[in-house]
Amino acid sequence: MRLRLIAGLSAALLAALAGCSASKIDPPAAGAGPSEASPAPEVNAAPGSVDTTPAQATPAPAALDGKFVVTLDPGHGGDEPGAAGYGIVEKDSNVDFALRVERYLRQEGVEVVLTRRDTNHPAGVTAKGNAGTRASLAERVKIANEANSDVFVSIHSNGSPSEAQRGIEVYWESRREFAAANQQLARTVLDRMMQATERAGYSVRDRGIIDASCWRGFGGRCVGLYVLSPAGQTTLRGSPQAKVPTLMPGVLVELLFISNPDDVAMLKDDAARDAIAQGLAWGILDFLRST
Repeated sequence: MRLRLIAGLSAALLAALAGCSASKIDPPAAGAGPSEASPAPEVNAAPGSVDTTPAQATPAPAALDGKFVVTLDPGHGGDEPGAAGYGIVEKDSNVDFALRVERYLRQEGVEVVLTRRDTNHPAGVTAKGNAGTRASLAERVKIANEANSDVFVSIHSNGSPSEAQRGIEVYWESRREFAAANQQLARTVLDRMMQATERAGYSVRDRGIIDASCWRGFGGRCVGLYVLSPAGQTTLRGSPQAKVPTLMPGVLVELLFISNPDDVAMLKDDAARDAIAQGLAWGILDFLRST
């Protein structure tokens, strides 16, 4: 998530506001995909070079024929790499996941907007450091709002000082007027990702859905994830945050732990990444069909 394994804990916690015991992975079932012993393709180094051949892991919901707009937000970018370890850099891995989800959604008739498509911050963000992070977060929200999106999904992977932490979790925000929709979206996409990875023969820990309204707390104050939280939120020191919130339901997904060797094995496995992306896409579709 926001933990920057290559830059230290304090920098990670600042980036996190941007918003952000291990068991061995079972081998894929016969015919479901390459085993862990197979050579892992490089899937992290070149965002944008995603295989366009559709996988066949899980049946899709009925097509939506352009009725909806979804904004996908690959977290981090520019000089903010996110978590990094074992040859995986989160900011680039996030783009790869977003492009895969985009492909599946477009195939089913959904209009998709990405906040960025390469290793950089969203277009137009030129600042660096903390100023760049703040500008980047505001730009992601702006992109989603200007596209009149029906759903906002921020895509990340996790990191922890403990290699034992592993799995997928989804954050939602309860302080919004569409809080119930946020929670429903979180549950739907997580369930679909668990189903897709299981059907593809992979073992993933389900870490549940988490209310981000008090993602960080101190002295009776709570701070949520910037891209999900409402207007009027204050910092931990009590200073108001000048921000425009998203105008649609949204979630932030944490797709495996870059700090866990078994999760990394999946992040380096093209079939596993595609199963996760397909499950995320189908969960979004299920939610849109229910609205």
